[in-house]
Amino acid sequence: MYELLAGVYDRLMADVNYDDWVDFTEGVFSRYGLQPVTVLDLACGTGAITERLLKRGYRVVGVDLSPDMLAVCADRHEEYLERGQLLLLNQDMRRLEYPRQVEAIVCFLDGLNYLASVEDLTQTLSRVAKTLAPGGVLVADLHTEHKLSTVLGNETFTEIREDLAYIWSNYYSPVTRMVEMDLLFFVARPDGLYERFEESHYQVWFSRDEIESAVAAAGLTLEGFYGDLDGNAPADTSDRIYIVARKGSE
Repeated sequence: MYELLAGVYDRLMADVNYDDWVDFTEGVFSRYGLQPVTVLDLACGTGAITERLLKRGYRVVGVDLSPDMLAVCADRHEEYLERGQLLLLNQDMRRLEYPRQVEAIVCFLDGLNYLASVEDLTQTLSRVAKTLAPGGVLVADLHTEHKLSTVLGNETFTEIREDLAYIWSNYYSPVTRMVEMDLLFFVARPDGLYERFEESHYQVWFSRDEIESAVAAAGLTLEGFYGDLDGNAPADTSDRIYIVARKGSE
């Protein structure tokens, strides 16, 4: 997963305003009187959120399952790595291990939807809880049922650009609540030819009750459940939900 997509991922996501996510996160910090020195970026990918956090002065621990995504992240943030402001870890979020507790963990851009079951979600949140310092927060987002079943659903999307083209075919199962995304790319090479590659990705949606139960089972308190980055309540047509979970003070 992401083995070949890593090289074109940032081009595909160029229109995303990552600063909005970080602004939301800093609003959470302010609400709870937190001044984190280190933020752990779970499922950091190529490091778009990581970059915004670094530029705002945080030390960042980036964690991702894909070595290819981490390699891109390392290349784009070599200076931060060299001066010790950034640490990258190749880990499965279900088995997150970091020797120090941190005051803040973020997991953005639907990283949690790649977990296949409520059990996996609970296990991941339990590792998050262990890694958080007392009073620390998790800020995350997830794709909703509406996004996976209707927006992505059984739809096919195509796009042709100067340097790449893709066909994105989706297959949604209401039984498993999983959408399979089959991606076919043609990427321009320096010699004028195009390289063809394919990848498949799978996402599952979780209900509010399941998320609340997983958060509680992990020993965290769900402090916020929003439908957008402005803090509004989720609607039936919300594409994402944003959660804030906090570890109790000891």
